[in-house]
Amino acid sequence: MRRAKFSIFLLAATLMLAAAPSLAPAGEQEDLKKVEKQIQADEARAKALEKKRRTAAEDLHHLRREAIAAAKKAQKHETRLIELEATLLELSQREDTIRESLTRRRSQMTGTLAALQRLSRNPPQTMLAYPDAPTDMVRSALLLRTALPTIKKQADKLSRELYELSEIREDTRLQLASLETETLELEAEQKRLQGVLKRKSTLLRQTEAERKDVNRRMAELGKRAKSIRGLLAQIEEERKKREKAERKRLAEEQRRLAEAAKAPTAKPGDEAAAIARAAALAKPAGIKPFPEKGRITDPVSGRILTRYGDRNKFGQTERGITYATRPGAQIVAPHDGLIAFAGPFEGYGQILIIEHDGGYHTLMAGLERLDTSVGQWVLTGEPVGAMGNSTIDKGGDTVGLYLELRRKGQPIDPNRWIASGKQNRTSG
Repeated sequence: MRRAKFSIFLLAATLMLAAAPSLAPAGEQEDLKKVEKQIQADEARAKALEKKRRTAAEDLHHLRREAIAAAKKAQKHETRLIELEATLLELSQREDTIRESLTRRRSQMTGTLAALQRLSRNPPQTMLAYPDAPTDMVRSALLLRTALPTIKKQADKLSRELYELSEIREDTRLQLASLETETLELEAEQKRLQGVLKRKSTLLRQTEAERKDVNRRMAELGKRAKSIRGLLAQIEEERKKREKAERKRLAEEQRRLAEAAKAPTAKPGDEAAAIARAAALAKPAGIKPFPEKGRITDPVSGRILTRYGDRNKFGQTERGITYATRPGAQIVAPHDGLIAFAGPFEGYGQILIIEHDGGYHTLMAGLERLDTSVGQWVLTGEPVGAMGNSTIDKGGDTVGLYLELRRKGQPIDPNRWIASGKQNRTSG
């Protein structure tokens, strides 16, 4: 009996222990569920923010590619316009040459034709009436008869030149029509490019406040530096400071994104700003190092006027390349890199310096408009500015773009890297 009671007691105790969890306070279970839901919400939010970050980076990448394509088309139209303008100039010169030739031939033939006309009006029997000796008259007739084949050749050549002149005029008319079409297409492409650059600027606008301080320091460097070499040395120091600051800033952005993922009350604008900053500050994928061998892209469509090592009119040796360009010509990055300087520099006007891997820098001077700022990454062919009508104040009076390539601060010959097309040939 005692054993039966003990067995019943053990069974009851076991059932009570088994039921203990379900008897826990209801408040604790609700808190546990809330925590689990919060964790799930945070994970979903973190995934959403990461997706937005990737989307922002992809948008920036697509805008870069679209800008590169638009700039390439614009430069193609500029090249075609340069060729058309050169053709029209050549046609005009040929027309002037033919006109001068026609004037000379008319003058030469007038006297000869007048003499032939007089001879044709005088039959042989009238020679007796002339006071001149008959032998002189015969000699004159023979000379005129001998001159006839030459006169015919001149007349034929005159006829061909007149025909060529009419063809030149027709060709000029067609070329002018093509010039007008190309000009309209270039204007349309430039308008589309400006739209792309505006969208890109909007995407990067979140970082504008952070870049103002960098641009201010770069402007001060430009005023203090006494030479390009000195400027590059200061830029290198500034780059190290900037990299350190950017590492700290990227870490801060990651922290902000992490906090935004945890904070359900975060404002959408704050998220967008953090995401845009993270995308803009990130180094684009696939940045290529500066080639030890191979080619880089011409920064502008134009004819090369002077090359590295040439002597200018003051006897100074050129340390770069000068391109003759059309007014407002599109300028693009010759290779992947980071904008190290953008602004005025004494003796050069507006300049742009792009830093490439391997200690290389490209310097471009003569730009009127800058479409980029310090600290931005650019890809090969990406638009960075446009030409104006100002001259390059470097001891010369040539309107155009000046390009220097430097390695570790020293100018080097860029000719082996420049992938110049047919239109980029040295003048003279």
